[in-house]
Amino acid sequence: MKKVCMIGLGEMGKRHAKDLEEFSNSLIRIAGVVEPSDKKFEIGCKWMGRVPDRFDFIKAMLDKTDPDGVVIATPNYLHLECLRELAGRGIPLILEKPLDTGLEKVREIAAFSKQYKAPIMVHHVMRYSPIVLKAKELLDSGAIGKICGFNMVQFMNGSPMFQNFRRTFKTGGGQLLEKATHDFDILLFLTGCKPKSVFSICKRQYFGGNRPNGLRCSNCNENKSCRHNIVQKSHDIISGNNLCVFADEIDIFDNESCLIELDNGMFGTYSQCFFSRAPFSRRYEFNGSTGFISIDFSMGKILLKNLKLKRREECFDFDYHGRIHYNGAPGVAKHFLKLMNDTTACVHSPVNEAVDAELISFAAYKSNETKRVVNIADLNKVSTS
Repeated sequence: MKKVCMIGLGEMGKRHAKDLEEFSNSLIRIAGVVEPSDKKFEIGCKWMGRVPDRFDFIKAMLDKTDPDGVVIATPNYLHLECLRELAGRGIPLILEKPLDTGLEKVREIAAFSKQYKAPIMVHHVMRYSPIVLKAKELLDSGAIGKICGFNMVQFMNGSPMFQNFRRTFKTGGGQLLEKATHDFDILLFLTGCKPKSVFSICKRQYFGGNRPNGLRCSNCNENKSCRHNIVQKSHDIISGNNLCVFADEIDIFDNESCLIELDNGMFGTYSQCFFSRAPFSRRYEFNGSTGFISIDFSMGKILLKNLKLKRREECFDFDYHGRIHYNGAPGVAKHFLKLMNDTTACVHSPVNEAVDAELISFAAYKSNETKRVVNIADLNKVSTS
């Protein structure tokens, strides 16, 4: 049995802890937790069905438990700070995405990963989902010929994103970094490309306002009449945090679109909106020289059209209802177990590829600020000068 320690047992940490134990067939056991919030620790333990040892400090936990693996699942802006606590050790890691909230901090994480003595896998859980792996297989096989373009959208009733640490750029990094990093990572994974340039338009059209920053729905006398009620609220007590979504401190955008060019000349669009009532969440489309493929995550379907096919059309169905992130968690647990057993094994979701995805996010926000196309190469020069 492999012992794993959790740094953070909040919204995502509690999921990781439960998933690692469940999907490893009990070959992984959570040996220790650092979580400063009593409430989050209590809820996390309920999710797991047991109470692991709790520690106040990361070093004390590592020294006491001597774990085989560690998961960093704190809020985004604390990732680098926690990672530094593992300097000089050789413990395989899962690092929650995004890597951190700022470009320079992401650069430091990339440098850290190169000298770290054990594997670091980024929790890009969608890479491990069966629907994405099948799409990768189809595209790599030439099912639509040469990939020429793409259109990717995400619609979300996303009020919980504006009720916790994600509501500001300082602590969350913005939704093109927090949420779209999943999509940018899958874009690069499916195409085998790197990003070249980005142009974007980002606006805040629903959330934010002039309400007090500490105002919570439970203490607001306008709760029943608030227009927030038309947006789906979270069923996750940690995710929601009950904060007013029209608070003054909210500075991230809620409606964002990008035009993205990749290094092989391929180009396409990505858009996301967090107040939409759309009938689906994520949908990716790729057009190729001989065909077309649509990946509908809400329906759990891949539709392939190609004139060279005998039927000219094929459909692949996936059942992951009730499983977050399209049932990618079992693959994460299996791969992390492999890395703990063999630290020389290849990491399926490495830090350097996560950096590539996040460069799209940083370039998009720079483009929105300057109203110009931002070349990734120029972004690299600025960040290292």
